Amino acid sequence: MLTDKRSFDEFQDGLRKRLLPYLRRAFHQIPLISKPQILDIGCGSGVPTLELVRLSGGEVTAIDIDSEALQRLEAKTQEAKLGDRVHILKKSLKRMDFPDARFDILWSEGSIFVIGFKSGLKAWKRFLKPSGYLVVHDAVGNLDQKRLHAASCGYQLVDWFILGDEVWWHEYYEPLTKCIQKSRQQTLRNTGLLTALSQAEREICGYQKHPERYRSVYFIMRKE
Repeated sequence: MLTDKRSFDEFQDGLRKRLLPYLRRAFHQIPLISKPQILDIGCGSGVPTLELVRLSGGEVTAIDIDSEALQRLEAKTQEAKLGDRVHILKKSLKRMDFPDARFDILWSEGSIFVIGFKSGLKAWKRFLKPSGYLVVHDAVGNLDQKRLHAASCGYQLVDWFILGDEVWWHEYYEPLTKCIQKSRQQTLRNTGLLTALSQAEREICGYQKHPERYRSVYFIMRKE
């Protein structure tokens, strides 16, 4: 039962975990790196962050500008006893100032659109070690152009794969719809929760009108 915005946030994190098999598929395209240094760009509440820590055996620096989401990630990190391997920073992806060649892997889950695909590939490249890897999960629009950008920005496109709109419906939007419908049958008085539900309903409406716009793609790229 949803009682407040926090309980709804936790429910949404559970839905995001349903998409982790695709993150794992992308991660396993990267050759084994012993204890890699990973930068999670736009980490949100950290569902991918914690999975990357577990998969890699390394350390993850997680950045975002959403203080509330970072607080949730901090709590989950401490609960999982991963505080020594997850470094959380409130930082804009537009103002990253890490040393050159600092990371083995850069990971971007739905965040590169903030500065544009090509701009992100160019700006972030310097943070990667030689032959480091950049993984971007982005909207599928302009797919062919994005593949060309990888080469023009100095990356080898190792692999790419699409998450179709049916994946997003069955794994995310359908259970989200059912949750909202059930919640609307209750007498809800929490303003924060009502606002969050309304925002989610608008997103679902957008999906139902244009499901093709909700396809996404993972790109796995190696710095040349």
